[in-house]
Amino acid sequence: MTPPSSKTTRTTLTTSANANERTGRGALDVDRIEVVSFDLDGTLIDSRTAWRDGFAAPFARLAERYPTLLTLGDSAHVHDFVFQPFLIEIWERVRGEWSPEYVREGWRMLLERHAAPDLEAADAAYEEYEATWPAMMRLFEDSLATLEAVQRRYPMILLTNGNTTHQRMKIDTHDLEKWFHRVVVSEEVGLVKPDPAIFAHALSAPLDIFEAKSALHVGDMRSQDIAGARAAGWQSAWVNRTGAPADDDHHPDVEVASLDDLVRLLGLR
Repeated sequence: MTPPSSKTTRTTLTTSANANERTGRGALDVDRIEVVSFDLDGTLIDSRTAWRDGFAAPFARLAERYPTLLTLGDSAHVHDFVFQPFLIEIWERVRGEWSPEYVREGWRMLLERHAAPDLEAADAAYEEYEATWPAMMRLFEDSLATLEAVQRRYPMILLTNGNTTHQRMKIDTHDLEKWFHRVVVSEEVGLVKPDPAIFAHALSAPLDIFEAKSALHVGDMRSQDIAGARAAGWQSAWVNRTGAPADDDHHPDVEVASLDDLVRLLGLR
């Protein structure tokens, strides 16, 4: 949901002394880890690219009717810096569980604020977008190798916010459930990251043999993954593929630029 950063992906690992300087916290305690949890969107699946690419065709059709939209920039720029902020604005008004209807409202806002109110055109763009982006979902190149490496040492959890229909579609399309001892989808359990209760739920029976302090959560959203893990007493790894600035108080135990870096940090490769 966060607009992607325009910075290029880095290949460095932030830990130890550098992490102390950036976060004021000690580096990841690998020896303490007994169970590993992964976020889905932006961590294992490149959702943002799919959303951006799926936005292009319906935006182009709207721009044919309303040429003023072209003054905002190309479709990728409009998606990242106009449309995505609308979705954040909508979500911040209501909080709670994400709904695809927020995306419909985002298309309506795009026309209302930058062209003319046109519910029919906005809803047609939304329907085309919803029919397009799912086929564009791809795993990051390092996702499967990481799951295979981590599975050899640790039981794993998939912990994702989102609408059940969308999240289960992504999981099933990429045959991800087989890697995990537990899959937790926020809509299914009525809890949403960063609520520490969803992290506690992830460690309920039969995974209640693990203490919170022995769990590591890996995710890309500082406000959801890192804040929630920290509140639950878990360690956390921030996957920062785009080199985004750390401009909040949600401090991870370690920052990595890729899942490959995480595997190396865990001593699995």
